[in-house]
Amino acid sequence: MSATVRRRDALQSWALWGVWMLLPSLMAAQLLEDAGLMTYQFGETLWWCALPYAVATHLLMRASHLPVAERSGVLWVSTTAPFVFTPLGFALLQQPYSRAAVVWAYAATTLWLWWGYRRHVKHRALRLVHMDANVPAQLAACLSPNTLDTQAVDLIAWNAHADTPLPACDGVVLDRHVRSTDERTRLLGELKMQHLRLYSVEAVAELTSGRKMLPTAADTLWEIDNDPGYDRVKRLLDAVTVIAFAPLWLPLAAGVALAVRFDSKGPALYSQPRVGRDGHVFTLWKFRSMVHGLQAPGVHFAQADDPRITRVGRLLRRTRLDELPQLLNVLMGHMSLIGPRPEQTAFVRDFAATIPSYPYRHLVRPGLTGWAQVQQGYADSADATRIKLSYDLYYVAHYSLALDLLIAAKTVKTVCTGFGAR
Repeated sequence: MSATVRRRDALQSWALWGVWMLLPSLMAAQLLEDAGLMTYQFGETLWWCALPYAVATHLLMRASHLPVAERSGVLWVSTTAPFVFTPLGFALLQQPYSRAAVVWAYAATTLWLWWGYRRHVKHRALRLVHMDANVPAQLAACLSPNTLDTQAVDLIAWNAHADTPLPACDGVVLDRHVRSTDERTRLLGELKMQHLRLYSVEAVAELTSGRKMLPTAADTLWEIDNDPGYDRVKRLLDAVTVIAFAPLWLPLAAGVALAVRFDSKGPALYSQPRVGRDGHVFTLWKFRSMVHGLQAPGVHFAQADDPRITRVGRLLRRTRLDELPQLLNVLMGHMSLIGPRPEQTAFVRDFAATIPSYPYRHLVRPGLTGWAQVQQGYADSADATRIKLSYDLYYVAHYSLALDLLIAAKTVKTVCTGFGAR
Protein backbone atom coordinates (compact mmCIF):
# COMPACT_ATOMS: atom_id res chain seq x y z
CA MET A 1 0.00 0.00 0.00
CA SER A 2 1.06 3.60 -0.47
CA ALA A 3 2.44 5.74 2.33
CA THR A 4 -0.83 7.69 2.51
CA VAL A 5 -2.95 4.55 2.82
CA ARG A 6 -0.53 3.13 5.41
CA ARG A 7 -0.88 6.27 7.52
CA ARG A 8 -4.66 6.19 7.15
CA ASP A 9 -4.82 2.53 8.16
CA ALA A 10 -2.61 3.10 11.22
CA LEU A 11 -4.71 6.08 12.33
CA GLN A 12 -7.95 4.15 11.88
CA SER A 13 -6.67 1.26 14.00
CA TRP A 14 -5.45 3.67 16.67
CA ALA A 15 -8.80 5.51 16.71
CA LEU A 16 -10.73 2.23 17.12
CA TRP A 17 -8.57 1.35 20.10
CA GLY A 18 -9.37 4.79 21.49
CA VAL A 19 -13.07 3.91 21.71
CA TRP A 20 -12.19 1.85 24.80
CA MET A 21 -11.42 5.14 26.60
CA LEU A 22 -15.19 5.60 26.84
CA LEU A 23 -15.54 2.76 29.37
CA PRO A 24 -13.25 4.13 32.12
CA SER A 25 -14.66 7.61 31.48
CA LEU A 26 -18.21 6.35 32.03
CA MET A 27 -17.14 4.44 35.15
CA ALA A 28 -15.49 7.57 36.54
CA ALA A 29 -18.60 9.60 35.68
CA GLN A 30 -20.81 7.11 37.54
CA LEU A 31 -18.59 7.23 40.62
CA LEU A 32 -18.61 11.04 40.57
CA GLU A 33 -22.39 11.05 40.16
CA ASP A 34 -22.82 8.66 43.11
CA ALA A 35 -20.64 10.98 45.19
CA GLY A 36 -22.82 13.93 44.23
CA LEU A 37 -20.03 15.68 42.34
CA MET A 38 -21.52 15.25 38.86
CA THR A 39 -25.00 15.18 37.37
CA TYR A 40 -26.41 12.41 35.19
CA GLN A 41 -25.84 14.65 32.17
CA PHE A 42 -22.09 14.09 32.35
CA GLY A 43 -22.36 10.42 31.40
CA GLU A 44 -25.00 11.03 28.74
CA THR A 45 -22.91 13.78 27.17
CA LEU A 46 -19.91 11.46 27.00
CA TRP A 47 -21.96 9.03 24.90
CA TRP A 48 -22.88 11.84 22.51
CA CYS A 49 -19.22 12.91 22.28
CA ALA A 50 -18.46 9.69 20.44
CA LEU A 51 -19.80 11.52 17.36
CA PRO A 52 -17.28 14.44 17.36
CA TYR A 53 -14.58 11.87 18.17
CA ALA A 54 -15.50 9.97 14.99
CA VAL A 55 -15.58 13.22 12.97
CA ALA A 56 -12.14 14.23 14.29
CA THR A 57 -10.74 10.83 13.32
CA HIS A 58 -12.27 11.08 9.84
CA LEU A 59 -10.85 14.56 9.26
CA LEU A 60 -7.43 13.41 10.39
CA MET A 61 -7.45 10.43 8.04
CA ARG A 62 -8.62 12.54 5.09
CA ALA A 63 -5.60 14.79 5.62
CA SER A 64 -3.07 11.96 5.92
CA HIS A 65 -1.61 12.88 2.50
CA LEU A 66 -0.31 16.24 3.74
CA PRO A 67 3.47 16.79 4.03
CA VAL A 68 5.27 16.58 7.38
CA ALA A 69 5.33 20.36 7.91
CA GLU A 70 1.51 20.54 7.98
CA ARG A 71 0.75 17.57 10.22
CA SER A 72 0.79 19.41 13.56
CA GLY A 73 -1.60 22.05 12.25
CA VAL A 74 -4.05 19.57 10.76
CA LEU A 75 -4.04 17.55 14.00
CA TRP A 76 -5.17 20.49 16.13
CA VAL A 77 -7.69 21.69 13.54
CA SER A 78 -9.19 18.20 13.10
CA THR A 79 -9.68 17.64 16.82
CA THR A 80 -10.77 21.17 17.76
CA ALA A 81 -13.34 21.89 15.03
CA PRO A 82 -15.81 19.05 15.83
CA PHE A 83 -15.85 19.85 19.57
CA VAL A 84 -16.25 23.59 18.97
CA PHE A 85 -19.50 22.87 17.13
CA THR A 86 -20.69 20.21 19.60
CA PRO A 87 -22.50 22.72 21.90
CA LEU A 88 -24.25 24.11 18.81
CA GLY A 89 -25.49 20.60 18.01
CA PHE A 90 -26.92 20.19 21.50
CA ALA A 91 -28.59 23.61 21.20
CA LEU A 92 -30.21 22.74 17.86
CA LEU A 93 -31.50 19.44 19.28
CA GLN A 94 -32.61 21.23 22.47
CA GLN A 95 -30.76 18.57 24.41
CA PRO A 96 -29.30 19.35 27.86
CA TYR A 97 -25.61 18.55 28.16
CA SER A 98 -22.61 18.85 30.45
CA ARG A 99 -19.94 21.38 29.42
CA ALA A 100 -17.44 19.59 31.64
CA ALA A 101 -18.06 16.35 29.73
CA VAL A 102 -17.45 18.07 26.38
CA VAL A 103 -14.18 19.54 27.69
CA TRP A 104 -13.19 16.14 29.10
CA ALA A 105 -13.95 14.38 25.83
CA TYR A 106 -12.09 17.03 23.83
CA ALA A 107 -8.99 16.74 26.02
CA ALA A 108 -9.03 12.93 25.90
CA THR A 109 -9.56 12.91 22.12
CA THR A 110 -6.79 15.41 21.49
CA LEU A 111 -4.27 13.60 23.70
CA TRP A 112 -5.11 10.17 22.28
CA LEU A 113 -4.99 11.21 18.62
CA TRP A 114 -1.87 13.32 19.23
CA TRP A 115 -0.16 10.27 20.72
CA GLY A 116 -1.20 8.08 17.79
CA TYR A 117 -0.29 10.74 15.21
CA ARG A 118 3.11 11.24 16.78
CA ARG A 119 3.69 7.48 16.99
CA HIS A 120 2.49 6.39 13.56
CA VAL A 121 2.68 9.42 11.28
CA LYS A 122 4.50 12.59 12.21
CA HIS A 123 7.98 11.38 13.13
CA ARG A 124 8.18 8.44 10.77
CA ALA A 125 10.25 9.28 7.70
CA LEU A 126 9.39 7.52 4.45
CA ARG A 127 12.37 5.25 3.71
CA LEU A 128 12.74 5.04 -0.07
CA VAL A 129 15.32 3.30 -2.25
CA HIS A 130 16.32 4.49 -5.72
CA MET A 131 18.25 2.48 -8.29
CA ASP A 132 18.32 5.09 -11.09
CA ALA A 133 21.20 7.57 -10.88
CA ASN A 134 19.14 10.58 -12.00
CA VAL A 135 16.48 10.27 -9.29
CA PRO A 136 18.07 12.67 -6.71
CA ALA A 137 18.66 15.36 -9.36
CA GLN A 138 15.14 14.99 -10.76
CA LEU A 139 13.66 15.17 -7.26
CA ALA A 140 15.66 18.33 -6.52
CA ALA A 141 14.42 19.89 -9.77
CA CYS A 142 10.79 19.05 -8.95
CA LEU A 143 11.05 20.54 -5.47
CA SER A 144 12.88 23.72 -6.57
CA PRO A 145 13.09 26.36 -5.13
CA ASN A 146 12.65 24.23 -1.97
CA THR A 147 14.81 21.28 -0.94
CA LEU A 148 14.03 17.72 0.12
CA ASP A 149 12.79 17.46 3.71
CA THR A 150 14.93 14.74 5.28
CA GLN A 151 12.38 14.37 8.10
CA ALA A 152 9.86 13.28 5.49
CA VAL A 153 11.96 11.11 3.15
CA ASP A 154 15.10 9.07 3.72
CA LEU A 155 16.46 8.47 0.20
CA ILE A 156 18.87 5.52 -0.18
CA ALA A 157 20.85 4.56 -3.28
CA TRP A 158 20.84 0.87 -4.29
CA ASN A 159 22.75 -0.86 -7.07
CA ALA A 160 20.37 -3.45 -8.45
CA HIS A 161 23.15 -5.11 -10.46
CA ALA A 162 25.44 -5.70 -7.48
CA ASP A 163 25.16 -8.54 -4.99
CA THR A 164 24.04 -6.21 -2.18
CA PRO A 165 20.53 -7.04 -0.94
CA LEU A 166 17.73 -4.52 -1.16
CA PRO A 167 17.73 -2.39 2.03
CA ALA A 168 14.66 -2.43 4.25
CA CYS A 169 12.41 0.27 2.83
CA ASP A 170 8.86 1.52 2.25
CA GLY A 171 9.19 1.61 -1.52
CA VAL A 172 11.32 2.24 -4.58
CA VAL A 173 11.57 5.51 -6.52
CA LEU A 174 11.90 5.14 -10.30
CA ASP A 175 12.94 7.43 -13.12
CA ARG A 176 10.05 7.27 -15.60
CA HIS A 177 12.38 8.23 -18.45
CA VAL A 178 14.64 5.18 -18.16
CA ARG A 179 14.15 2.85 -21.10
CA SER A 180 12.39 -0.40 -20.23
CA THR A 181 14.30 -3.63 -20.81
CA ASP A 182 13.49 -7.27 -20.16
CA GLU A 183 15.83 -7.28 -17.18
CA ARG A 184 14.28 -4.10 -15.71
CA THR A 185 10.74 -5.42 -16.25
CA ARG A 186 11.65 -8.68 -14.48
CA LEU A 187 13.24 -6.77 -11.58
CA LEU A 188 10.21 -4.51 -11.12
CA GLY A 189 7.99 -7.59 -11.17
CA GLU A 190 10.06 -9.13 -8.37
CA LEU A 191 9.79 -5.93 -6.33
CA LYS A 192 6.02 -5.92 -6.73
CA MET A 193 5.88 -9.56 -5.62
CA GLN A 194 7.60 -8.41 -2.42
CA HIS A 195 4.69 -5.96 -1.95
CA LEU A 196 6.95 -2.94 -2.38
CA ARG A 197 5.32 0.28 -3.56
CA LEU A 198 6.84 1.80 -6.70
CA TYR A 199 6.89 5.62 -6.76
CA SER A 200 7.63 8.07 -9.51
CA VAL A 201 9.84 11.06 -8.72
CA GLU A 202 6.82 13.33 -9.17
CA ALA A 203 4.77 11.34 -6.63
CA VAL A 204 7.51 11.63 -3.99
CA ALA A 205 7.85 15.37 -4.64
CA GLU A 206 4.09 15.80 -4.16
CA LEU A 207 4.15 13.82 -0.90
CA THR A 208 6.83 16.05 0.60
CA SER A 209 5.99 19.49 -0.80
CA GLY A 210 2.21 19.86 -0.83
CA ARG A 211 2.43 20.78 -4.53
CA LYS A 212 1.14 18.99 -7.63
CA MET A 213 3.95 18.47 -10.10
CA LEU A 214 3.10 20.13 -13.42
CA PRO A 215 3.20 17.92 -16.52
CA THR A 216 5.51 18.46 -19.44
CA ALA A 217 4.23 19.15 -22.95
CA ALA A 218 4.70 15.45 -23.73
CA ASP A 219 2.29 14.34 -20.99
CA THR A 220 -0.83 14.78 -23.10
CA LEU A 221 -2.90 12.34 -21.00
CA TRP A 222 -2.17 14.06 -17.65
CA GLU A 223 -5.38 14.99 -15.84
CA ILE A 224 -6.97 15.40 -12.41
CA ASP A 225 -10.59 15.35 -11.25
CA ASN A 226 -12.65 17.30 -8.75
CA ASP A 227 -15.09 15.95 -6.15
CA PRO A 228 -18.74 16.75 -7.09
CA GLY A 229 -20.09 15.35 -3.80
CA TYR A 230 -17.96 17.58 -1.60
CA ASP A 231 -18.58 20.50 -4.00
CA ARG A 232 -22.28 20.41 -3.04
CA VAL A 233 -21.50 20.17 0.68
CA LYS A 234 -18.96 22.97 0.35
CA ARG A 235 -21.46 25.23 -1.39
CA LEU A 236 -23.93 24.73 1.47
CA LEU A 237 -21.26 25.37 4.11
CA ASP A 238 -20.16 28.55 2.30
CA ALA A 239 -23.68 29.99 2.21
CA VAL A 240 -24.48 29.05 5.83
CA THR A 241 -21.18 30.49 7.10
CA VAL A 242 -21.54 33.81 5.23
CA ILE A 243 -25.15 34.25 6.38
CA ALA A 244 -24.38 33.23 9.98
CA PHE A 245 -21.55 35.75 10.27
CA ALA A 246 -23.40 38.54 8.43
CA PRO A 247 -24.00 40.50 11.69
CA LEU A 248 -20.21 40.72 12.02
CA TRP A 249 -18.95 41.36 8.50
CA LEU A 250 -21.75 43.66 7.25
CA PRO A 251 -21.08 46.45 9.82
CA LEU A 252 -17.33 45.98 9.26
CA ALA A 253 -17.82 46.32 5.50
CA ALA A 254 -19.89 49.48 6.01
CA GLY A 255 -17.12 50.97 8.15
CA VAL A 256 -14.47 50.11 5.57
CA ALA A 257 -16.58 51.68 2.80
CA LEU A 258 -16.86 54.92 4.75
CA ALA A 259 -13.12 54.94 5.44
CA VAL A 260 -12.36 54.50 1.73
CA ARG A 261 -14.69 57.34 0.74
CA PHE A 262 -13.28 59.73 3.34
CA ASP A 263 -9.67 58.85 2.52
CA SER A 264 -9.82 59.61 -1.23
CA LYS A 265 -12.23 60.64 -3.96
CA GLY A 266 -14.09 58.01 -5.95
CA PRO A 267 -16.37 55.01 -5.31
CA ALA A 268 -15.73 52.68 -2.40
CA LEU A 269 -16.06 49.55 -4.53
CA TYR A 270 -13.94 48.36 -7.43
CA SER A 271 -15.03 45.65 -9.85
CA GLN A 272 -13.10 43.52 -12.28
CA PRO A 273 -13.93 40.51 -14.51
CA ARG A 274 -12.36 37.28 -13.27
CA VAL A 275 -12.46 33.67 -14.41
CA GLY A 276 -14.36 31.26 -12.18
CA ARG A 277 -15.40 27.63 -12.14
CA ASP A 278 -15.46 25.88 -15.53
CA GLY A 279 -13.99 29.01 -17.13
CA HIS A 280 -17.08 31.17 -16.61
CA VAL A 281 -16.34 34.90 -16.27
CA PHE A 282 -17.92 36.79 -13.36
CA THR A 283 -17.61 40.24 -11.81
CA LEU A 284 -15.43 40.29 -8.70
CA TRP A 285 -15.90 43.06 -6.15
CA LYS A 286 -13.28 44.62 -3.89
CA PHE A 287 -12.94 47.74 -1.82
CA ARG A 288 -10.92 50.31 -3.76
CA SER A 289 -7.36 50.53 -2.43
CA MET A 290 -5.82 52.80 -5.12
CA VAL A 291 -6.37 56.41 -6.09
CA HIS A 292 -9.40 56.49 -8.37
CA GLY A 293 -8.59 56.99 -12.04
CA LEU A 294 -4.88 56.11 -11.78
CA GLN A 295 -5.16 52.44 -12.67
CA ALA A 296 -2.62 51.59 -15.36
CA PRO A 297 -4.02 50.41 -18.71
CA GLY A 298 -3.92 46.69 -19.44
CA VAL A 299 -3.26 43.99 -16.85
CA HIS A 300 -0.25 43.84 -14.56
CA PHE A 301 0.94 42.01 -11.48
CA ALA A 302 0.40 44.06 -8.32
CA GLN A 303 3.65 45.54 -7.01
CA ALA A 304 4.70 46.11 -3.42
CA ASP A 305 4.79 49.77 -2.30
CA ASP A 306 2.85 50.93 -5.36
CA PRO A 307 2.59 54.76 -5.08
CA ARG A 308 -1.02 54.64 -6.31
CA ILE A 309 -2.13 52.81 -3.14
CA THR A 310 -3.97 55.08 -0.67
CA ARG A 311 -3.29 55.25 3.06
CA VAL A 312 -6.44 53.28 3.89
CA GLY A 313 -5.80 51.01 0.93
CA ARG A 314 -2.41 49.99 2.32
CA LEU A 315 -4.06 48.85 5.56
CA LEU A 316 -6.86 47.12 3.67
CA ARG A 317 -4.41 45.14 1.55
CA ARG A 318 -2.29 44.12 4.50
CA THR A 319 -5.30 42.88 6.49
CA ARG A 320 -7.14 41.56 3.38
CA LEU A 321 -10.18 43.67 4.31
CA ASP A 322 -10.35 44.86 0.71
CA GLU A 323 -11.66 41.34 -0.10
CA LEU A 324 -14.77 41.67 2.12
CA PRO A 325 -17.20 42.44 -0.76
CA GLN A 326 -16.33 39.05 -2.24
CA LEU A 327 -18.53 37.49 0.44
CA LEU A 328 -21.36 38.63 -1.84
CA ASN A 329 -19.68 36.71 -4.67
CA VAL A 330 -19.69 33.69 -2.37
CA LEU A 331 -23.43 34.07 -1.71
CA MET A 332 -24.11 34.33 -5.44
CA GLY A 333 -22.17 31.12 -6.10
CA HIS A 334 -19.37 32.74 -8.11
CA MET A 335 -16.81 31.95 -5.43
CA SER A 336 -16.18 29.80 -2.38
CA LEU A 337 -14.63 30.81 0.92
CA ILE A 338 -11.65 28.57 0.13
CA GLY A 339 -10.21 27.73 -3.28
CA PRO A 340 -7.71 28.97 -5.87
CA ARG A 341 -7.79 32.75 -6.18
CA PRO A 342 -9.70 33.93 -9.29
CA GLU A 343 -7.41 35.34 -11.95
CA GLN A 344 -7.91 38.11 -14.51
CA THR A 345 -9.16 36.98 -17.91
CA ALA A 346 -6.11 38.21 -19.83
CA PHE A 347 -3.76 36.37 -17.47
CA VAL A 348 -5.81 33.19 -17.84
CA ARG A 349 -5.55 33.32 -21.63
CA ASP A 350 -1.80 33.87 -21.50
CA PHE A 351 -1.08 31.20 -18.88
CA ALA A 352 -3.37 28.63 -20.49
CA ALA A 353 -1.43 29.05 -23.75
CA THR A 354 1.97 28.54 -22.09
CA ILE A 355 1.14 26.18 -19.17
CA PRO A 356 -0.91 23.19 -20.44
CA SER A 357 -2.23 22.24 -16.98
CA TYR A 358 -3.39 25.76 -16.05
CA PRO A 359 -7.11 25.29 -16.91
CA TYR A 360 -7.41 22.48 -14.34
CA ARG A 361 -7.45 25.06 -11.54
CA HIS A 362 -10.94 26.02 -12.76
CA LEU A 363 -12.41 22.62 -11.86
CA VAL A 364 -13.44 24.12 -8.52
CA ARG A 365 -14.88 27.46 -7.47
CA PRO A 366 -12.26 30.14 -6.80
CA GLY A 367 -11.95 31.27 -3.20
CA LEU A 368 -11.23 34.24 -0.94
CA THR A 369 -8.22 32.32 0.32
CA GLY A 370 -6.50 29.14 -0.79
CA TRP A 371 -3.68 26.65 -0.38
CA ALA A 372 -1.36 28.70 -2.60
CA GLN A 373 -2.03 31.92 -0.66
CA VAL A 374 -1.14 30.45 2.75
CA GLN A 375 1.89 28.55 1.40
CA GLN A 376 3.42 30.95 -1.12
CA GLY A 377 1.74 34.34 -0.97
CA TYR A 378 1.36 36.61 -3.98
CA ALA A 379 2.78 35.51 -7.35
CA ASP A 380 4.31 38.44 -9.22
CA SER A 381 5.96 36.69 -12.19
CA ALA A 382 5.45 33.82 -14.62
CA ASP A 383 7.83 31.57 -12.69
CA ALA A 384 6.08 32.30 -9.39
CA THR A 385 2.75 31.62 -11.12
CA ARG A 386 3.94 28.11 -12.04
CA ILE A 387 4.73 27.40 -8.40
CA LYS A 388 1.40 28.91 -7.35
CA LEU A 389 -0.34 26.69 -9.91
CA SER A 390 1.33 23.60 -8.45
CA TYR A 391 -0.21 24.48 -5.06
CA ASP A 392 -3.60 25.18 -6.66
CA LEU A 393 -3.62 21.84 -8.48
CA TYR A 394 -2.61 20.04 -5.29
CA TYR A 395 -5.71 21.58 -3.71
CA VAL A 396 -7.93 20.54 -6.64
CA ALA A 397 -6.61 16.97 -6.37
CA HIS A 398 -6.97 16.68 -2.57
CA TYR A 399 -9.50 19.24 -1.33
CA SER A 400 -11.60 18.12 1.63
CA LEU A 401 -13.13 19.53 4.80
CA ALA A 402 -9.92 18.78 6.72
CA LEU A 403 -7.76 20.66 4.22
CA ASP A 404 -10.24 23.56 4.10
CA LEU A 405 -10.18 23.84 7.90
CA LEU A 406 -6.38 23.85 7.86
CA ILE A 407 -6.34 26.60 5.20
CA ALA A 408 -8.84 28.64 7.25
CA ALA A 409 -6.62 28.37 10.34
CA LYS A 410 -3.48 29.29 8.38
CA THR A 411 -5.34 32.23 6.79
CA VAL A 412 -5.85 33.76 10.24
CA LYS A 413 -2.09 33.62 10.76
CA THR A 414 -1.52 35.04 7.26
CA VAL A 415 -3.83 37.99 7.93
CA CYS A 416 -2.19 38.69 11.29
CA THR A 417 1.33 38.68 9.81
CA GLY A 418 0.49 40.33 6.47
CA PHE A 419 2.27 37.48 4.66
CA GLY A 420 2.19 37.82 0.85
CA ALA A 421 0.23 41.08 0.78
CA ARG A 422 0.47 43.47 -2.19
